[in-house]
Amino acid sequence: MKTLTLDSILLTQSPALFLAAVLLIICYFVRRANHHARAILDLLLGLVCVALGVALYYFGMLSGLFTIKDFWHIRPYAYAGLAIVALITLILILRGIKHGIQHHQAERKANRVETAHQKELEEVRQKAYASGMADAMAAEPKVEDTPPPGSLPSDDTQKG
Repeated sequence: MKTLTLDSILLTQSPALFLAAVLLIICYFVRRANHHARAILDLLLGLVCVALGVALYYFGMLSGLFTIKDFWHIRPYAYAGLAIVALITLILILRGIKHGIQHHQAERKANRVETAHQKELEEVRQKAYASGMADAMAAEPKVEDTPPPGSLPSDDTQKG
């Protein structure tokens, strides 16, 4: 039975690094449209994780922890690293969902405020229009005796 050392635990963490690399590359494709700088950092960090995973496999084979024939076996200590990567991924996904929900709620609130503002402006415009019409009607002289222009004269005016 091999002795448990920090070396053996660290050298078996390459599957966790490969999982982290895959997740970071997925994040790159998700973020590249909106967050260019963060997407590039995700891609670079994913490539670094792949390089570290390969290096850990190489150093693990040099130290005799595994051979080229059984390097694809996941060692018991590697499950802890995989669990940590999965937990961090789950936390980040839940934070992203929370952020998305908050963003959606803020957009809906802004739309409601804008709609209420537009409705208020429309009411003010309607009141101003009605007030202007009332003022115009009040200022218009009322002459009932004179016929409107363009109308035919009455019989009384033709006899005279």
